[in-house]
Order: sequence, then structure tokens, then C-alpha cells
Amino acid sequence: MNAIAATIAVDIARTQSAVLFKSPSSTSFTSTSSSDKDASTTPTLFEQASVDTDDAKALNTHSREITMVDLSPEELDIVQALGDRAPESIECVRINRCRMNCETFQLLVDALCKYELPCLHTVDISQNRVGGAQAGTALAKLLTHAPTIRFLSLGWNQLSLVDLKALAATDSGTCSIQCLDLRANPLGTSHKLSSKKAKKYAESVDNIWVSALVAAMPNLTHVQMAQATIDDSSLVCLLHALTAKVSCLEYIGLEWLGLGSRLATVRSIMSGLVPADLAVPVRSLHLNLAANNLGDGGVKIIAESGAMLTSLTLACNFITERGTGMLAKWLPSSGLLALELSDNYFGDQGIASLLVTDGRYQSVYSPYNQLISLGLNSCCLTDTSLRMLTDALTYNWAPLASLRILRNNRMSPGAKVAL
Repeated sequence: MNAIAATIAVDIARTQSAVLFKSPSSTSFTSTSSSDKDASTTPTLFEQASVDTDDAKALNTHSREITMVDLSPEELDIVQALGDRAPESIECVRINRCRMNCETFQLLVDALCKYELPCLHTVDISQNRVGGAQAGTALAKLLTHAPTIRFLSLGWNQLSLVDLKALAATDSGTCSIQCLDLRANPLGTSHKLSSKKAKKYAESVDNIWVSALVAAMPNLTHVQMAQATIDDSSLVCLLHALTAKVSCLEYIGLEWLGLGSRLATVRSIMSGLVPADLAVPVRSLHLNLAANNLGDGGVKIIAESGAMLTSLTLACNFITERGTGMLAKWLPSSGLLALELSDNYFGDQGIASLLVTDGRYQSVYSPYNQLISLGLNSCCLTDTSLRMLTDALTYNWAPLASLRILRNNRMSPGAKVAL
């Protein structure tokens, strides 16, 4: 490796942080404001900026978007919202925070289906009260009428997996759904079922129709299920169907599901990511397990699973230096290109374990791995960690292009490390 001569100046003031970018010929720090998007933030499928009602009405006059926000269910009127615009020009329909239930949603779908919508690509009905089999039937009707829809946001409603059963009957040859947002829905427990009927509900979620549901959306690339209420069998059934049936899947968001107390489920999830043929290239998949309280026990299951994927988020999971040591052993065979470990507070000992250094932080690094992105925001790192990281890069521990160390306020102001 050619000698690298560079000086890294670390500004760890509260309003400034540093991000390390490494090119083949040089290494440099670029200061980044702490207001920038944090690397551990969940990727969003739909930007939902706050829109005032009056602004929404003015926007509707000229835009290609139908927006109804913070209205009462009685005020929801597709004809009025469309106004003088040609339905053929509409690209997006957003109905948020309108207390809309399944009956109202079905009426709106019936109204939409009276028009030709060849350009419609986004439907966002998040933050309502839509749920029940009637809602699933209405969704199936809409997707059949407007097969150009690619982004479907159903978050923060009252939908269960069983409610979506009608989608399994849609024509997979015409369905274009790429991004499906199911966050904060009672996916594994119908909102109408009592605890006494939980067993009967679980029996209704079987591999056959769940596989048919996934197969009806062969173009899926992103699926978000953060904060959803879902039982173990339903979750495993759905994820196994996704990883087996959808070859283009790129992102699965499973944040805030409480998987730390369901480690057997974590084991089942990871088993679905074990390649049947090691000769086949690793699929480009980002699995987000942030904020699940996995701890070192969960990391052990992941590291010993034999799973292969390209990106993994384990932010905010109470991982210690023991867990980072397990990850270090798994990295060379994992296929990972990006690893997010932010908000785990393992400190210098965690970095030492990740880099497989001895107690004196001497360079005894693990075999070369393929990581190009590593997130270590808010991990209680000090100047010692920075020295170990820069030393590891010198010895070609990994071809890192992005090293994120935001909000590590234990680093000394103006600390400098020469590579």
C-alpha cells in the first residue's frame, strides 16, 4: 500500500461533527453539521412534510398531486380536490390525518376508479383509521385500476396481514408496487380480534396465501414494518416469503419490534438469509434491526447464522464489546458492505474488539473484510478509538469510503491524528 500522508483534524464541538471519506489516493475529513441526516436514521419511503390545509388547497390548484390533510371524513371529496385538473395528469394522492375509516376509504377508491389515472405512482393514506377486510378489497380494486402505482404508504392505520389477503388475487403481471409502508399497523393481530381469538388468527396466517400475497408484488424493493405489532409466526412467514419470492428486494425495515425478547424469531429471520448456493453472488439487501434491544445475545445469533447480506443496521441495541467481537469474526464471510452500529455506547473496548486488537491496541487486525461504510455515531468513543481506527485503515483493515463518528463528545477538541 502506498504511503498515505494526511492530517486529520477532529472538531467534536456539539454543533459540529466529522465524517471520514477515504478515496483510493487520499484520506480527508469533511466537517458535517449535526443537523444533517444521521446515518442511523431509518430510510423513509415517502417524504411527509407538514402541509397546512390552506397551503394544500392552493397546491392542489396547480400541482399533479391530490392532497387532503387534517380534514374530517365528511370533507373528503375527490371531485372537489381534483378541481379543473385532468385526471390523467395526477401522479400522487395523499390523504393524511383525516380519521378515515375503511368505509370512507372504499368510497374514495370508488370515486378514483371513475377516472383514468395513467400517471398515478404514489398513494399515501398513512395516519388514518383504515383497516379490515373491506379496506383490503378497496386496495386491490385501486391497484387493479391503476397498475402504475409504485409507492404505497399504509403506515399508522389499523391493517392486519389478513386484511391484505385480497391483494393476493391481483395480477402480478400488472402490479408495479416497489415500496410498501406498513409501519405501526397491527399486522399480526387484527384490531377487531380479542385475545381469546388470537390462536384462531394465527392459524389464518398460513404460508400459502402469504406467499401468494408477496408473489402478487414481484417488483418490491422496500418494505417497512417499523413499530408494527406482529406475532412471531406471522413475521417469520412474511419475511421468508419476501426473501424467497422477491429477487429485487433491497430493504427490510424491522425497527422497534421488540425482537430482543424474541431471539428465536431473530434466528428464524436470519435463517431465511442463508444462501442455498455459496457460488451465487450476495443479494443486495439492507436489513434494519435498529432499536430492538438485541444485546450481545441477538448479535451472537446473527453472527452464527451464516446469513449473507450487503447492509445491516444494528443501531441502538445495547451492544457491548463482546458483541462487536462476534461481529468481527463474522465480517469476512458476511458479505457486508455497510454496517451501522451507532448509539450502542461500547466505547474504546468495543472498537478494540471490532478491529481485533490486543490490550495495547497494537495492530493485529482480522483478515481483510469488504466494508466500505461503518457507522459509529454516539458510541462513547475517545481519541484512543480514533487512533485505532486510523491505524486499522493504514493496515488496510477494510476499504472504508465512509466512517461516521458523529456526536462522540469524549474526543478532545482539536485532536489530530497523522496517517
